[in-house]
Amino acid sequence: MKQTLGFTLVELVVVIALTGVMIAVATPRFANGDIFETRGDAGLLSSTLRYAQKTAIAQRRDVYAIRNAAVTPNTVRLCFDAACAQTVINPETGAAYVFTFSKSVSVNAFNNSLGFDSLGRPIPNESANYVVANKKIGTQSITVNIEQDTGYIR
Repeated sequence: MKQTLGFTLVELVVVIALTGVMIAVATPRFANGDIFETRGDAGLLSSTLRYAQKTAIAQRRDVYAIRNAAVTPNTVRLCFDAACAQTVINPETGAAYVFTFSKSVSVNAFNNSLGFDSLGRPIPNESANYVVANKKIGTQSITVNIEQDTGYIR
């Protein structure tokens, strides 16, 4: 009797069916961008705060990251004063530097008008943090910390 190598039709159908079931179960987990939005917004918030700090050092003047949830929810605006009379210009757009969070993300700030002096230290000189959380997934939150004295952002 001659022995043939390969798979039978039944084996191939079973493998294709199992692969289809696995894809149907795994795809919604990867397609949901809520987890990525939270991490992305936390990273962009860190970058915005670093930009404010570097602008303060480069221009030798105070720069504030203003978060006014009552007036403009889910935004952080960079200004040269605490009253936000003069805004920092975004070099990318040429307009005022405003960072807007995703709709599914909420931000709780320890200090809604955190500033940096000309040496990059936080104003007021105390540690601060921003908690970036996902509104849909209550268990996921990322904290952006600003250290006292040095202004180190992590």
